[in-house]
Amino acid sequence: MSDLDLVAALTRLEAAVSALRARLRDQLGVSGSDLTVLQFVSRAEEADRTVRVKDLAKHLGLTGPAVTGMVDRLEQSGHLSRVPNPADGRSRHIELTETARRDYSVAMDGTNKHLHELLASFSERDRVRFVRIVDRIIAAVDLGAPSP
Repeated sequence: MSDLDLVAALTRLEAAVSALRARLRDQLGVSGSDLTVLQFVSRAEEADRTVRVKDLAKHLGLTGPAVTGMVDRLEQSGHLSRVPNPADGRSRHIELTETARRDYSVAMDGTNKHLHELLASFSERDRVRFVRIVDRIIAAVDLGAPSP
């Protein structure tokens, strides 16, 4: 297999992920950056982690005020809600609304099923190798990005 074959496979993967994101944006009625927020919150909820504006800002590489604006917009559109932090009454956690959780789950249902089946077929050794390869690809892409 040549380098060209590997690059072509990465291009196909990128196109598939782009198509998935476009379908999700259309089905959820959100922008690309808003979808990234919803995906982050959904994954955190699946892992029983809470999300704060600070967490989103770090993940997105944006300022707190910029993320607050995004959260405000998604809250107004009925996708997110702010809930009190039981450990600190001054702060709030960000959660998907029940409607957004259901809509996101429906939108991702077929994709998640196929991905879970694929990943379940990986041995532990294959999983470790896969994550290492993905991390190396990300690092190579990041190294090629222009400096801010």
